[in-house]
Amino acid sequence: MEKTRITIVAVTGIVLFFLANYLCRFLLGFTGVLPSVLIAALIAAYMGFSVARALKREPLPEERSRALWIYGGFLGALFLAFGAWVFLDTGFDLLIAATLLSHYLPYPAFAHVFLSDRLVRMFLNGNEQS
Repeated sequence: MEKTRITIVAVTGIVLFFLANYLCRFLLGFTGVLPSVLIAALIAAYMGFSVARALKREPLPEERSRALWIYGGFLGALFLAFGAWVFLDTGFDLLIAATLLSHYLPYPAFAHVFLSDRLVRMFLNGNEQS
């Protein structure tokens, strides 16, 4: 049952990635790395809060790694495919690769931070006070 809950949270994070980027970049017109960092932080906070709320305890290392691999792995594959598409058109450019990495890395990094024991414990303590 916990595997299903963790998978649902990770897949919801992927869906939020698409929706938030569409809203922020195409509808509102924000560009650059800063929106990526803000979106990554918000999605990671959602994931940490949802895991704490769903499990009502700190996630085990297997559960944490499952969420991170599903979420970070899917987004990594997506960015890798987009980079391959760009590089097929323009050829390999180090600046483009660095730009793609700077847009991708905040997503798994913030997810790792917000799924840490300390922050999940903070989310759990906040739920107990309510």
